[in-house]
Amino acid sequence: MTTEFDPVKVQETLRELLACLPDDGADVAGVSAGQGRKLRRDLLAAISRMEKLCAALDPVRQPEVVFDPSQPEIVGKLIALTLLEQARHGLGQVGKFYGSGVYAIYYRGGFSAYGPIRGKDTPIYVGKADPKSPDAKSATDQGLTLWRRLADHLKSITRAENLEVADFDCRYLVVKSAWQITAERYLIDRFKPVWNNEIGVCFGFGKHGDDPKTRSNKRSPWDTVHPGRAWAMSEGNVPGKLAADKILGLIREHFLKNPPKE
Repeated sequence: MTTEFDPVKVQETLRELLACLPDDGADVAGVSAGQGRKLRRDLLAAISRMEKLCAALDPVRQPEVVFDPSQPEIVGKLIALTLLEQARHGLGQVGKFYGSGVYAIYYRGGFSAYGPIRGKDTPIYVGKADPKSPDAKSATDQGLTLWRRLADHLKSITRAENLEVADFDCRYLVVKSAWQITAERYLIDRFKPVWNNEIGVCFGFGKHGDDPKTRSNKRSPWDTVHPGRAWAMSEGNVPGKLAADKILGLIREHFLKNPPKE
């Protein structure tokens, strides 16, 4: 049942509340941990309701949107959209360059499971490369990390028995240190690339190599569908729980649920 709003009663209650609240900086050492948690919960709930009441009483309304270009999500989206404006290059034709940042890899070959993204601008994988030093100021200071990441992926595709390097393109963008993380997150959320670990379908492409002599390792879905990386097929890297045909089925379901973007 909704209580009728009585401004006079609210003012009286607020005065009573203020009278029993301690002064700023009051010692609360005597409050137990349990009491503190409960009191904080109730105070936050009361603050939230009072803020809404303050907004409702203000004759001038707040704007529906306040654009803050300093928000990490905004910067990440801007970087990601800038990446998508870059030219596509053959993955096997990228020369050495300085810098860290973000990248997207595209497939245009004949492997039937990836038919829905053939000829589309939807990447099969996106990723980031962190700078050599977190406080690197220039592309040179960041090192060759972005190029090396693309080179690692090139090796993986070269070794796969059923993929051709010529069928892969990429876009890449060198980014000011620390901003590559939010850009990668935006790209994954937008495109849901089928090879990304976060999507959970044909993941494992980005693994650098797991030696079964140093730790127990299960073969990834990517290595199950695209065998060829020696370390993934070696003794000790046991097969994953899903067979290749099951993973291919999951890939088809993924594209039905997430239609590729043009």
